Amino acid sequence: MFEALQRLKHQLTENPSRGRAYEILLFMTNSCLDRPDSQEKLTFEARNLLAGCGNATEKDSDPKDWVPKIAILRRTLKLAQPESDGPRLQLGYTPGGGRGVVSLYWLELEPQNDGEKTPEIAPSSTVAYRRSAKGAIKTSLAARLFLKGGEMRNLSFRGLSFLSSLLLGSAFWILLLAIMLFALSQRDGPLTMGGLITLGLTLAGFVFIWREIYTPWFRVVDDCVVKAPDWVSAFSETSCELEMFRHDNYRWTRLVRFSADCPVCGSTIELQPGKPDHQLPLVGRCVESPHAHVYSFDRMTLRGAYIGPPMPEERDQ
Repeated sequence: MFEALQRLKHQLTENPSRGRAYEILLFMTNSCLDRPDSQEKLTFEARNLLAGCGNATEKDSDPKDWVPKIAILRRTLKLAQPESDGPRLQLGYTPGGGRGVVSLYWLELEPQNDGEKTPEIAPSSTVAYRRSAKGAIKTSLAARLFLKGGEMRNLSFRGLSFLSSLLLGSAFWILLLAIMLFALSQRDGPLTMGGLITLGLTLAGFVFIWREIYTPWFRVVDDCVVKAPDWVSAFSETSCELEMFRHDNYRWTRLVRFSADCPVCGSTIELQPGKPDHQLPLVGRCVESPHAHVYSFDRMTLRGAYIGPPMPEERDQ
C-alpha cells in the first residue's frame, strides 16, 4: 500500500494537471502517507475534501456538489497510474443517503483478481457546468467603479452611467478613427511607406481596442454570455465571463465563471470561443486538451454534450 501511494504521489507531482479531481487525489494520497503505520482504512467525507482542496471562494459550497462524480475520480486515478507490474490503487466509495449518512471515499489496493476490481466505466458524453457564486470573481480597479460586488443593475444610476460612457466612448473612438483617416488622405504627394505603416497601425489599434473594450458589452445583450474582457477581472483571475440575466423585472450584468469537470481526463473545463473548429460562439474546452475534449454549453440547464472528435475507442470500432 505504501509503495503504491508513493508511486501515485510521484506521478501526480511530476505530471501536474489542472482540475479538482487531481487535487483531491493528491490530498488523499498525502493524508494516507502522513499515517504510514495506521492499520485502519482512512476514509474521507465530501466536506473533508472541500476543506482540504477548495479555495476561499468555494468554502461555502455544498460539499456533495463540489466533489466531482465518482466515475470522474476513478477515471482520473486510473490515468494517473501508468501500467506496471507493481501494486495499483483504486478508489473505494460508499454513497450517502438519508439523514446523517454521508458519502465516503478512500484509497485501497486494487485486487489481483479481475472479478473483484472496480469495473471501468466509459466516460460520460455529457457534462454539468457550475456557475461561480456572486462576488467570487475579483474585479479590476477600473471595473469596481460599476460592477459592485461583481454585478450591476443595468438601469440603475451606476449601470446607466457606465452604459452612457460606453456609448460615448465608442462614438468618440469611431470619430477619432475617421479624423485620423481623413488626415492621412489629405497629405500631399504619393502615399509613402511611412504612411502605409501609420495607416496599418491605426487600423490595427482601432480593431484591437474595439474588440477588447467595446464589443463584449454589445454582444452580451444578444448572447447573454460572452467572454469577459481581460481588463474587467483582476490580474490574478483566470478565464471568466460576462452574463446578462433578468431578476425582479430588471436586467443585470455580472462577472461569472462557468466550469465543469472533464469526464475524459478529470481536468477542468472552461468556456472558450468555439471558432475555428466549431460554429457555436462558446464551447466548453478542457484546459489540458482544448481541441479534443470539447462540449457544448447551455446556459439555462448548465449542461453540455460532447462535440469533439471521435474518442480513440470509438475510432477503433
